[in-house]
Amino acid sequence: MSYHLLSYFALFLPIVMVVYQVIPKRFRFLVMLAADYTMYFLFSGFLVFYLIGASMVTYGMGLWLERVERKAEGTPKEITKQKRKVLALGVCLFLAVLLVVKYFNFFAGELVELWNRWGADVTFTPVRFLIPIGLSYYTLQIISYLTDVYRGKLAAEHNPAKIMLYLSFFPQIMEGPISRFSEVAEELYAGKSLQYMNVVHGYQRILWGLFKKMVVADRVAAVVSTTFGDYQSYDGAILLYGVLMYTTQLYMEFSGCMDMVIGSAEIFGIKLPENFKQPFLAKDASDFWHRWHITLGTWFKDYIFYPVSLAKPVKNLAKKCKNKFGKGVSKFVAPTVALFCVWSSNGLWHGARWTYLFYGMYYFVIIFLENITEEPVQKLAARLHINRKSRGYTIFRVIKLFVIVNIGELFFRAETVGMGFEMLHSIVTNFHISNLIQQIIYLGMDQFELIVAGIGILAVTVVGALKEKGVDVREAIDRWVLPARWVFWYAVVVFVVLFGAYGAGYDSVAMIYAGY
Repeated sequence: MSYHLLSYFALFLPIVMVVYQVIPKRFRFLVMLAADYTMYFLFSGFLVFYLIGASMVTYGMGLWLERVERKAEGTPKEITKQKRKVLALGVCLFLAVLLVVKYFNFFAGELVELWNRWGADVTFTPVRFLIPIGLSYYTLQIISYLTDVYRGKLAAEHNPAKIMLYLSFFPQIMEGPISRFSEVAEELYAGKSLQYMNVVHGYQRILWGLFKKMVVADRVAAVVSTTFGDYQSYDGAILLYGVLMYTTQLYMEFSGCMDMVIGSAEIFGIKLPENFKQPFLAKDASDFWHRWHITLGTWFKDYIFYPVSLAKPVKNLAKKCKNKFGKGVSKFVAPTVALFCVWSSNGLWHGARWTYLFYGMYYFVIIFLENITEEPVQKLAARLHINRKSRGYTIFRVIKLFVIVNIGELFFRAETVGMGFEMLHSIVTNFHISNLIQQIIYLGMDQFELIVAGIGILAVTVVGALKEKGVDVREAIDRWVLPARWVFWYAVVVFVVLFGAYGAGYDSVAMIYAGY
């Protein structure tokens, strides 16, 4: 029961809303928990007990950290050391589960292959693990909760229901966003009554997400499957078209699902963090990742980048570099080491594939180069009297970023790193636009579908551009007279129903990020 299916937004969600509203306020958290675990059971069956167990362990570890703080004897340094051991135990426990079920087969298989190259004769049979849905997402939420309790930024929660709600909230369990306990726990437990405007705005946001996914993402998915599935049969122009469609699919799919998730939460008066902020209007790759999958980026920043850059071994390394190479070099040491750890983790978080690791290293190199060249570029622009805020320079930056992002998505989607380089080589050396013009309607979308997808892409682009300028389209529509509002939103519903990619002739397209 995915978010974009009729069974979710027209059946499951309304049933939850009705039961939630009629139940007395003090018991509404139980309705929410029942909805959470029901939806989780529909996806993962009896693996729901893993989620319940993980919630209980998280609850107990938080109380343990608090007990160490309250009862431990010794100097503050000794108490911190004891707390650090408890935190390490909790983090290692949950990371171990994640690493084993998601990465054991990959690394074990690679290791066996390496041994065999050295003359061994070892056979490896992959282990079939049962992987709970959303494991990567709520593992990060568990780590953030325990770390914040350890740091003293958060008091340990004494109500286990709040921990259970935090880790299992049904709209976000599959694709995030990755929220913090301090952001959502109280709202999830509060049992606020449904408000008319929350319901209206929530369903409007869901509708916008459906538009992105069903009208655009699921339609262009056919082009992606065709071009990447038989990439050796096409020239560079067609492959570039496939890459552009994949970037479009990924953005429309993921941001659309986030709209559905955030809209579902909004119905119950719960504000989840935004995960996208017009990423393709960013000024560089680093800014792009401040706008794309925002909650994952901020998680890496708070729980990997800062701890690594402030770690004693990294500080010592920076000091040695300063003594040997000077301050100009040493100032980049800690950020670079931390950046490497962040992007290694980012690549691995997406899954056990070399292409994901390559994707992480690709952005590590790009952002590292941006960091070390920012000051020289500023000086060069000043010397040449180039206004870096001018329209021309802004257009240059957008085009440069668009190239960087699409190369990254090419490798992200490719089955192997070698396949990615083959496709990139073909795009650069074997590019014939005439072939694309002749074959474009045979690559997964006919003329009608191209027009529909184009209208969808244009609509999302215009809304994003207006939002970047501070214009909230939904708020602007709210100021229209009532008949005009109803006509507009019914028109969007009709458009999605008539032109969404579903039914006969279309394969059901699973949510991409639900697999990470």
